[in-house]
Amino acid sequence: MKFGLFILPSWSTDSKHEQSRILGEAVEQAQYAEELGFDAVWLAEHHFCRFGIVPNAISMGLYVAAKTKKIRIGTAVSVLTFHNPIFAAEETALLDALSGGRLDFGVGRGQVVYEYGNFGVDYDSRTEKFGEILDIIIGLWTQSGFTYHGKFYQVDDLTVAPSPVQQPHPPLYMAVSRTPASIDAAVERNLPILTSPSTPDADTLEIVHSYYERCAAAGKSPMVEQMPFFRMVYLSDDQQQAEEDPRHAMTWVHDLNGLRRTLTGGSEIYMDLDQWRNTRSEQPPTYESLLESTAYFGTPDRIVKKIEKLRDEHGIQYFGANMSYGSMEHSRVMRSMELFAKEVMPHFK
Repeated sequence: MKFGLFILPSWSTDSKHEQSRILGEAVEQAQYAEELGFDAVWLAEHHFCRFGIVPNAISMGLYVAAKTKKIRIGTAVSVLTFHNPIFAAEETALLDALSGGRLDFGVGRGQVVYEYGNFGVDYDSRTEKFGEILDIIIGLWTQSGFTYHGKFYQVDDLTVAPSPVQQPHPPLYMAVSRTPASIDAAVERNLPILTSPSTPDADTLEIVHSYYERCAAAGKSPMVEQMPFFRMVYLSDDQQQAEEDPRHAMTWVHDLNGLRRTLTGGSEIYMDLDQWRNTRSEQPPTYESLLESTAYFGTPDRIVKKIEKLRDEHGIQYFGANMSYGSMEHSRVMRSMELFAKEVMPHFK
């Protein structure tokens, strides 16, 4: 099996001065992941929120590339509809060239309504635009004098430099939801899929098996070796501590995402989360139910058993651990990473 580290720097304090520290700790986690033998780090793009303070995963990836030597650098994901396709092709090729061919380019349309509103990008046409942007990026990566005339984007006789190191181009991954159309789009392009770390196991596995079924129907083999199954993870030598240490961070992430889904514009950065908690119309799942449905919190032995089940019953060959979220202390994240690398990963290598 392969193992990746999903890094999502969250800003859970009130002080802007903490942001630089949080981003610096994320880079340290990427460096430690390389030292511990993880195959890849995965970075996510988010806007106007505390949930993730990396607005450009490629820019973050360039910095991580400069601080590491061999670990692969993935995006999970870059939201293509917020980017100029020509510039996206150039900056991803630059990252691949500077890193010596380490880019794994995960892409998606994004589903956060207020991000679209703030950028002034039409939400309803996002699927069509996404397809055109991806076509242009691939064309510019692989062809000289590339021309493309679409409904939304036009390119005429264009060549970009540098070219990607990986040939014919860096590996692509597509974020999908439970809708058949999004999975079909990945199958049609013969791409491995990406899913969210915070979606419950049952829902995520339903997506994975739907992908398997659609690949079979199309006469294609699912790309399971390249497809990270992301989960929120925390390890401790003591089971009770493993469940209690992330309680506040996990609850914060879940509640903040609930607040974000209610917005159509603006930002949640300075909104009062506690006030929203007290006035929301639906009660959230309990922390205990999240432990059962979503979180991989436990001792190394317990996590080994959970990953074995994913591998044996669901064909998962690539596990991605999201260990830094919300207010999780850097020292605890690093210790959890160490336990995972030294006491879990060797069982699957």
